[in-house]
Amino acid sequence: MDETIIDSYFYALVRVVDAIYQEEELSDILYFICSLGAEITGAKGSTIRVLEHGTFDLKVVSSYGLSQEYLRAGAIDHGKSITEIMQGNIIIINDFEKDSRVQNIKAAKREGIKAVIGIPFTVNETTYSIFRLYFPKKKIPTHEEMELLNSLGKLSCLAIERAAVAVAKRNTIH
Repeated sequence: MDETIIDSYFYALVRVVDAIYQEEELSDILYFICSLGAEITGAKGSTIRVLEHGTFDLKVVSSYGLSQEYLRAGAIDHGKSITEIMQGNIIIINDFEKDSRVQNIKAAKREGIKAVIGIPFTVNETTYSIFRLYFPKKKIPTHEEMELLNSLGKLSCLAIERAAVAVAKRNTIH
């Protein structure tokens, strides 16, 4: 692997860890994770979505590079995604035209998206998340890219969990 790529990955992870450790705003941390994942892998954009206990809504908690119109319309079948997320299955769709999980091909075409990688995570016992990257063409991720995305996703869970603990502490103090 190219040494400059390794340096980029290393810098990205160090910067995210620093942001979490310094307790920067959760929204800033998650946006930074989304932007790093997209920029390093050549994605058009990315999202971090959270599925909380008792809901079937994959709420966008951060996004990068995607229009609000696309985020509202979505292209991926959330019902199937929720099952895959809860089972811990990585989602790779390289042909939006032929994959049955794509429910809104028109929205994907308007946004210029042809492929997606989704990596699910468990934040805690009741909350799940998925880190998705959207590509303008077919994407076969390298092992190194998947390792980086997995690390960024785990760090997003850590940031979400730390923020939830901080909120709980503030609520018990008052």
